[in-house]
Amino acid sequence: MGSKITMSRLAEICKIVRKEVLESTYYAKSGHPTTCLSSVELLVVLFFKYLVFEPECYPQVYHDEFILSKGHAAPLLYSIYRKVGIIKEDLMSLRKFGSPLEGHPSVRLNGVKYATGSLGQGLAIAVGAAWARKYLKIPSKVFVLMGDGEFFEGSNFEALNLATKYELNNLCLILDVNRLGQSGETMFKHNLEEYSRRISSCGWDYVIIDGHNLEEIQKAYEKFINDSEKPFAIIAKTYKGKGVSFLEDKENWHGKPLQSNEELSKAICELDVPSSHPDIEIHYAKYSHSNSISTTVEGWDIEIEDKPMATRQAISTALAKIGRYINNLIVLDADVKNSTYTEYFEKLYPERFIQCHIAEQAMTGMALGIAKNGFVVYLSTFGAFFTRAFDFIRMMVYSKPPLVIFVGTHAGVSIGEDGPSQMALEDLAMFSSLVESTVIYPSDSISAQKLLVEVFKLHLEGKLNGIVYFRVSRPSTPKIYSVEDLFQIGKVKVIKQSDKDTVAILSSGVPIFEALKAYELLRNEGINTRIIDVYSIKPLDGNYLEEVLRGVSKILVVEEHSIYGGIGQTIASLLMKIGKKVDYFDILGIDKIPISASPQDLLEYHGIDHKSIYRKVKGIL
Repeated sequence: MGSKITMSRLAEICKIVRKEVLESTYYAKSGHPTTCLSSVELLVVLFFKYLVFEPECYPQVYHDEFILSKGHAAPLLYSIYRKVGIIKEDLMSLRKFGSPLEGHPSVRLNGVKYATGSLGQGLAIAVGAAWARKYLKIPSKVFVLMGDGEFFEGSNFEALNLATKYELNNLCLILDVNRLGQSGETMFKHNLEEYSRRISSCGWDYVIIDGHNLEEIQKAYEKFINDSEKPFAIIAKTYKGKGVSFLEDKENWHGKPLQSNEELSKAICELDVPSSHPDIEIHYAKYSHSNSISTTVEGWDIEIEDKPMATRQAISTALAKIGRYINNLIVLDADVKNSTYTEYFEKLYPERFIQCHIAEQAMTGMALGIAKNGFVVYLSTFGAFFTRAFDFIRMMVYSKPPLVIFVGTHAGVSIGEDGPSQMALEDLAMFSSLVESTVIYPSDSISAQKLLVEVFKLHLEGKLNGIVYFRVSRPSTPKIYSVEDLFQIGKVKVIKQSDKDTVAILSSGVPIFEALKAYELLRNEGINTRIIDVYSIKPLDGNYLEEVLRGVSKILVVEEHSIYGGIGQTIASLLMKIGKKVDYFDILGIDKIPISASPQDLLEYHGIDHKSIYRKVKGIL
């Protein structure tokens, strides 16, 4: 495999690319030209000799895929993309308002599938992309360029091990060891053996090369393509700022473009760029398209289990049934399948179940790589543990996946004796803060099942995409609803109401059952309260909320989430936005660090049990 382009022509292209990187960053007055210059030969050989793709529709799952983990080298990617015909944008529009040539790769630009630039994420994404190709039995390969500084992010070691577990011999890591980070030398400097020991210890094949020697680079790619039976790493010794004497291997040039016309002219002169730039002939190879994924929906007939269950169990019960109808649904687990009940899905569809072990960052990165290659993805763990993957989650939003469903179990203090390390207390704030996300919090088994079905139906109708977060609880709870009840994203459910209601209690999850107990105590004393289930936290229809609150001006929110960033603050900001006048508003929630105790003791300790709600309402009145 490989085009017949000559080494001398490749060397000319490298000079042209270096010139364009220096010019585009100079005129942008910002950027990272020196980190681009260290990787030029590595990418020029890849794109012009070995990558199998079609520029007019790149990237597809049946193409070889390149992922730029060191996203600050974006100007290098743009120059190569333009040369091979993937983009037509003016390179001098780099970082200008409205230009898709952003400072780090954005999916606004043709040919960019993943937003990168937050370092240490590209390899996990690549593991997902490579897994997708293996699953589909497509021969295309995945290449990811990583900087030596970002190599030390812990997520990379999670990804290295998962790549070995799933025998991803279609995955090639290109490690650009240019010695210099942002503020000084990287940990191992140019000691390539230290990198090789760590990579090989995870079960990878590797070669060590001179990252500026075209022949060595060519041999490395051919070894990966023709010989490797394992995930493969090219560990390349390079120099930051390569090709320009006053930049090469020099500190304090990270994130700095050339400062003057004189510097730019001097640098270009040193590069000895050919005076004419003849057209570059590229041989674009193709793989068969026949194995591309297809989703078949044979008609929805999901039977809702009409019995009380914990919402964590109910949602997985529905998931297992949905798997029958959606052939491209993939489920990921972080070694908690017997707590999240995703084992129900695994039992029926083991080939579509991925065990990521305790590696939440890599699991999230994998989810993105899989989702962007033709799949719908569902991943689940304790809600508290998604917090360690938040950087991956926020970057996923910028990549605009078709549908990725996060399910965080063990919400709030009602998990009991395990204590605060296992309690999701910040998850609503985290997922709600994302610019584009949907956040759902079912209270009983019926609503949990029906809301998951609703999400899939809306997605298949083209009405819901991106990230969806379900917050579900550990304890088994009674049923509130019947299977005939309907649930719309963006709405709420009024469970109890009358014309004489004096206080509206808004809640979700386990606390809503405490609110219902308080409702009975209050009603026995002639005090009427309105109980509202806020199952859709984002989006939430303000006009609809105003309608269900009609006639009530005293509002109490009860939640087992931090009072900062949870349901209460969401409701408060929405009421202010719609101009709803209230005489009283307060939040009962988690305002101190929890301890280990029984669920009921903890609800009481935090003032969100039915007695506390009862006393609060009495105090309000």
